[in-house]
Amino acid sequence: MIKLTILDLSLDIQVPNADAILNDIDQYVSGYDRIVSAIHAQKDLHIVTTNNQIGKWLSILQKRYGKDVITIEEINVRKQLAKQIGISIPESITDQQIKESSLLDLSIPASANVTFDEYLLEVFFGNFFISDGGLKRIGDFIANYETDQWDAALNRPIVKDLYLKRLRKLHVQLDSEKRNGEKVLLGWLEESPQVLIRNLSAMKMLIGYPEAIGKRLFGTAFLHLRESKLDYRKVPILLRGNERVLDEIRVYLSGKNTPGNVEEINQLIDQMSGLLEIEFNTIYQILQKGQLHIDAALVEKIRVKFKPIQEIPNVSQILTALDLLITRPQPVQPQSNWTEEEWVHWAVESYLPYRFWLENTGQLNDEIAEFASCYSDWLNSNYGSLKYHSKRMAWKWLLDLSNAWKQLDSPVLVVMADNLNAKFYPDLLHQLQVQGFYEQQMDYCFSMLPSCTEVSKKCIITGHYQPFKETSYKNQVESTWKARLQKKVLYVGSIGEFRAISTREHDIYFLNYLPLDITLHQDENQTGLSHPQAIRNYLVSLSQDIRAFAERIGAERDLTVVIISDHGSTRIPKGTINVIQGDYYRKRADDEHHRYISISDEEIKKLPENYKYDCYLLKREILELETNYLVARRLYRFLPTDENAYIHGGLTPEETLIPSAVYRPVIVSPKQLAITITGGNKIYVGTKFDLLLEITNLNNYSCDECQIEIMDVNLETSKLKLGSLEKLVRLPVAVPSRCVRNAETGLRKLHIRLTYEFLGQPCINDIMVPIEIIEPAKPKFDLDNL
Repeated sequence: MIKLTILDLSLDIQVPNADAILNDIDQYVSGYDRIVSAIHAQKDLHIVTTNNQIGKWLSILQKRYGKDVITIEEINVRKQLAKQIGISIPESITDQQIKESSLLDLSIPASANVTFDEYLLEVFFGNFFISDGGLKRIGDFIANYETDQWDAALNRPIVKDLYLKRLRKLHVQLDSEKRNGEKVLLGWLEESPQVLIRNLSAMKMLIGYPEAIGKRLFGTAFLHLRESKLDYRKVPILLRGNERVLDEIRVYLSGKNTPGNVEEINQLIDQMSGLLEIEFNTIYQILQKGQLHIDAALVEKIRVKFKPIQEIPNVSQILTALDLLITRPQPVQPQSNWTEEEWVHWAVESYLPYRFWLENTGQLNDEIAEFASCYSDWLNSNYGSLKYHSKRMAWKWLLDLSNAWKQLDSPVLVVMADNLNAKFYPDLLHQLQVQGFYEQQMDYCFSMLPSCTEVSKKCIITGHYQPFKETSYKNQVESTWKARLQKKVLYVGSIGEFRAISTREHDIYFLNYLPLDITLHQDENQTGLSHPQAIRNYLVSLSQDIRAFAERIGAERDLTVVIISDHGSTRIPKGTINVIQGDYYRKRADDEHHRYISISDEEIKKLPENYKYDCYLLKREILELETNYLVARRLYRFLPTDENAYIHGGLTPEETLIPSAVYRPVIVSPKQLAITITGGNKIYVGTKFDLLLEITNLNNYSCDECQIEIMDVNLETSKLKLGSLEKLVRLPVAVPSRCVRNAETGLRKLHIRLTYEFLGQPCINDIMVPIEIIEPAKPKFDLDNL
């Protein structure tokens, strides 16, 4: 057998092994002789020629001796490209064109049943040009578009010719079918892909707003695109280049910042894209005014709307605290004969939410002092008994809790979060959940009086009703708890020292965490950060440090975390009544603060009788304190206060009721949510329908912020937000869908993705359910029906 290989040297491939390689024209004769001699001698011979002319001449021998004797293999540009991509190259495409367009760079195998033209368009521009959905499949374009790749593709002559040919064909097709929206897209694309993407971004921002705004910017093109119902999910938000769009939105929103009722604000939220910080700020400013009745449903709607931009620091901080803007009713008038539990319930469930709402909506005034005064009078009258006997005293709560630590083999971390008040505790709860710790036990406890560090912290952190005399905490804390529990105890005075702990050498750790207290006493106008924002930043950091600590000492599955504070604090607005004569009391004080002063026995004797209207007197011999204290009533203060900072030491609920909680690591893995199709599993090609499902939560905890998404190219749907799915609950869901015209028919598995948060942890369930995609029945033509 004679084999002749004709090789194009322009190909960057290795020359195959052969009996002879013919490169020059003058080698033709010798090559010819060798072939003829081998034929007559019936010997095998492999000749390779890299000269195209020699190849043509020697190929004539095949006609003379037949294909059974001589086989010819051509390794040229066209055949090499065809081999690389798996489809034939049209005869109209020359080797030179392939070289000029650098198509030999391609090695991606072609899909089944595609032409060479379709292959090139798909490789260089995605299936945007060749899919049945046409230009409406903008998601495909966005997913595949890269500026450098697009420009490089158009520098290839063959590819550019195909691109322009396809555009001309689309023009004719869209004109004939009156697809106006796609004609708009095609016009933008012809300007440049960047123009298309920028304008699509503008449409994504504008789509919900009144058509007058869109027409001002895009004319009738806005209406054509709105009618096209494009899928904008993959379109990015581009602010640069869309300044006019942002200005129009800003002007429109400025005229809508004083809605008359909740219905109007709901309509405004529906119009917004939820993708712009200027939209979010408008809604937040409306809520802050406190003029509308805000409920939980409205807050949840705002959170869902602006979830796409929740990673923006300012937006994230506000969204987290949005519950504080829910309208709270004024507390009922408390009764003097209430029990301890009734007072705490009233303070936690009624007074504090109302006070924090007033504070967050800028409506805080002296009116709240009336309610605070009722609680303070009760607490002062009953404190002598509560201090020693109430389980709600923070020192006693920690002491009682510690009884269980004696039997524990796992470590305990007690975090004394100085000045952690009820307002910011929910933020800490959320952040610890994010880090994998869930709240096992929580209650509100009474701080010591006065609600100050020098008294309250010393008592609580040692689990004793009397503050110790020393100023150093380390020796007192370690020696007290070691003797009580017979455990190894370590007091940690700073977060830096806490981070330095790398191995478990103790059983009980006490972390004295001070940043919250320092921050709340600072003027937020000076720091440039609002107190909520600064506090949440610290709570994020603290929760991360707790998690890292657990991992360093090998206790990420069994660390018990105890959160407790020494006191809360209050914010006193400008203009709040203050009847205390500062100079008068300052002369009698041994140590003075905003809400309390220490005073000697001799000075007490000199106080006039009417001091009782301004202050509470805490006597040292009765309450076992180092000194006597005068504590300001209502929201009075001994020193001038700055309305942009928090102070403490008084008897109001926000100063004396402190969150106390126990956390354990999340070691429960959620069961996968169950999905069943309830509306039948047959789906017809080209039809719109509601995909009817039932989603079941088989867990003993709720799954929050649930979203469902259909991950199938045969169905067009949008991601659907479901909210919270409570424990052991079955939820019916209807997902608006459309089966595309070119859908693959037959039995298949439908990919459904559920995303949610479980005990603060993000979870994804990918679930496959059986469906059948079928062609709809076509009516038969019957002459009898005419």
